[in-house]
Amino acid sequence: MALTGDGRKKAKRGWLGFVLALALGAGTAVLHISANPNLESFEQGVTLDWRFRLRGPQPPPNDIAIIVIDDRSLAKLGQWPFPRATLAEIINRLNEAGAKTIGLDIILSEHEPDATGAGDRALADALKRHGRTVLAMAMLFNDGSPAGSPVTDVDKISLAAFKGARAITADGMLRPLAEFEAVTAVGHTNQQSDESWQTRAQYPVIGYGEWFIPSFSFMVAALQQDLSKGSIGFSSDGRLVLGPRKIELDHAFGLALNYLGPTGTFRTYSVLDLLEDRIPHPLLKGRAVLVGATATSLGDIFTTPYALNLPGVEVLATAVANLLHGDSIIRTVEQRFYESLVIVLLAVAAWFLGARSPGPRWGMLFNLLLLIAWFVMCQAMFVLAWRWVAVAGPSFAIVGGAVLGAVGRMVYERRLRSEVERQRGNLARYVPPTMVETLAERARPAFDEREQLAAVLFVDLQGFTHASESRSPADTAHFLKEFHGQLEEVVTAHHGIVAQFLGDGALALWGLPQPQVDDPASALACARDMLLRLARWQPNNPARVGLHFGPVAMAQLGGRHQAQLAAAGDTVNVASRLEAAAKSIGAILVISDDMVAAVRALGRDDLIRGLTLRLDQPVRGRDKPITFWSCASCADLV
Repeated sequence: MALTGDGRKKAKRGWLGFVLALALGAGTAVLHISANPNLESFEQGVTLDWRFRLRGPQPPPNDIAIIVIDDRSLAKLGQWPFPRATLAEIINRLNEAGAKTIGLDIILSEHEPDATGAGDRALADALKRHGRTVLAMAMLFNDGSPAGSPVTDVDKISLAAFKGARAITADGMLRPLAEFEAVTAVGHTNQQSDESWQTRAQYPVIGYGEWFIPSFSFMVAALQQDLSKGSIGFSSDGRLVLGPRKIELDHAFGLALNYLGPTGTFRTYSVLDLLEDRIPHPLLKGRAVLVGATATSLGDIFTTPYALNLPGVEVLATAVANLLHGDSIIRTVEQRFYESLVIVLLAVAAWFLGARSPGPRWGMLFNLLLLIAWFVMCQAMFVLAWRWVAVAGPSFAIVGGAVLGAVGRMVYERRLRSEVERQRGNLARYVPPTMVETLAERARPAFDEREQLAAVLFVDLQGFTHASESRSPADTAHFLKEFHGQLEEVVTAHHGIVAQFLGDGALALWGLPQPQVDDPASALACARDMLLRLARWQPNNPARVGLHFGPVAMAQLGGRHQAQLAAAGDTVNVASRLEAAAKSIGAILVISDDMVAAVRALGRDDLIRGLTLRLDQPVRGRDKPITFWSCASCADLV
């Protein structure tokens, strides 16, 4: 079926909005999948913090404890770095307490300034006796040359990796002394910071040449689970292998940290209390115990969602807990791809809701609900499945799509509003179909300024103005078009013409292009049918009709470029007053006594059925009272 002009305009408008929304979604998806810094800054620096805070702190696991080198310990022991003999005593105390795995977050890359080397030997012996200790090291970036042990020794501390595995790479490293490495495991303590300098993730593996160096936390978790070095590694698909489990990493090969709470969330004890034997052994037995500095002067602090100054050892403990219990935050490369597809769909959906809802406010409400629903879903995924679903990109797509839909709707409704106003004031320039040939015959039609008898009908829809307040301009225009269509059909069926559409009303005439004998009967029959038809169509908005029969002067009024059909004379005024009188007396139909007389003269008394005579009634705008006939409801017309 061919589209009309209006249909083509609507289709064009729909396709244009759809294409713009699709382009917006696609552009946002590209920014999202490429980790655009602006989107990522908002995603990580704002929305992720919201999620952690809405979720609230979580209870710490029971299998991790922290021994801290705090301000009290430094004040009592009076020296930093601690002598190697003191570190050896710390390891021995933890060994005696039954700590299963010890992580020492101190880089021991230089010999103690003691010519005898007794402190280094004592620490090496303590580490060897325990046999399950992890020492810290650091990977160096933009360094130019490797530091610490020579390259030929790197295989001793690296992980097995499948061919094709990729990770962030360093060009140097700072390792513990060889005598310490010989009796311990080693892992780097580098953290991953985002654009807002917050520590969101840890690098569980960092590349160095052809080798893959594990993190400190990764090695502590592996030893705590009794995993051999051969059962841990880094797969070609970018996942971390920890025994039977494969752990998902993010697009930057990072382990997104699932922080449990603010400073002090983990079971934390002072190293001074350990050395002075004030920590009951059951509090440490069987646990992974991390030893690190929290003293203010040492400055090993990080910014996290729950704290501005979380000690580095607690960040490491968080990573160990995530690895041991499989509850790190999940945000994979594959997930980013699917999120990008959803971003496109959300942009189109937001445009559709903005452009096609019943009204602008509904469009705003629906899009707000869509945005809230996405937030709720993201938070639910975060809390229930530890999955970090993007908020920034989808939110931008929803807001942008909603704006596109609202702007498109605004432009369209502005045009419709002009159309409604034009219909109210200028609908008379549309020529009734029955008059086309007559008006086309000559510049001045034959009936112009011709005096004759004619039936004049005014109809008005009750309650239209009030009802329009709750309708959008588009709905109002659609309503008027349908109303005018109803009027045109019934008037044409009774051989009349609609001379003017008056917004929510109309003026109809009988007597053009030539008067007919049965014009009065046709007009009254039309009035009765019109009222019944409109009552069925809009029972909540009944119509009122005023009808009169008398002498008029038919004319084509207007200027040189625009004209309209009109009937001039007092008959038109009387018909208009009768329609107004219907409102004042609560009637739906008021006809003049002259009209009744003309109808009866045609032998159509049946058309008078249901009408009540009202003698000498005052009518606004008339000096003399008028006798007319009225009908109060459609039930009287049946």
